[in-house]
Amino acid sequence: MLAEELNRYGLWDHLPAELRETAVAEVATGCYPLHSDFLSEQVRFFADGEELAEGGVEGFLRALAPALVRYGVVLEVETVPDVDDYVVSINGIRCVVWSPEDWEGEDPWALSTVRPLAVVNRLLAAAGCGAPRAHTLYAGGNEGLVFLMDPRAAAAMRASGLFPGHEVPADGESAKWPPPES
Repeated sequence: MLAEELNRYGLWDHLPAELRETAVAEVATGCYPLHSDFLSEQVRFFADGEELAEGGVEGFLRALAPALVRYGVVLEVETVPDVDDYVVSINGIRCVVWSPEDWEGEDPWALSTVRPLAVVNRLLAAAGCGAPRAHTLYAGGNEGLVFLMDPRAAAAMRASGLFPGHEVPADGESAKWPPPES
């Protein structure tokens, strides 16, 4: 059952046992697993693509930072002055959030979401954190969401067939937009 898989893959590990049981029971009765208030600011984070593209990446990553500490990643983020490109430094890694060319035919709001998250995912991997990675829903949209979750949880949601492809979190490193339908 999907609820048990999501629990096994740690979606609710941040919760006390009784709340974890409540979350599992909600999903077992048909509730969408990622709309739960139990996930706010521990697993689920708002990522407004327009705001990120307009200089909000540093602030967004600072808001994400406390949750990353659980996984051994301490973020150091700063916006890097650049003539043309929007660049941030994430733990010393230069990340081009967007360049002027990205505004010609690309989706700069989505790129402003996934490019910094690709760096975060590399930092999680380097920290020896085997499971949690940043995943996105509606990347680049004004209602964009980021989830820190085990990729197997997203795969379980996809494999369940219960949700359309656009309602299953995509790997945060993927710059493909929109995500493929399943």
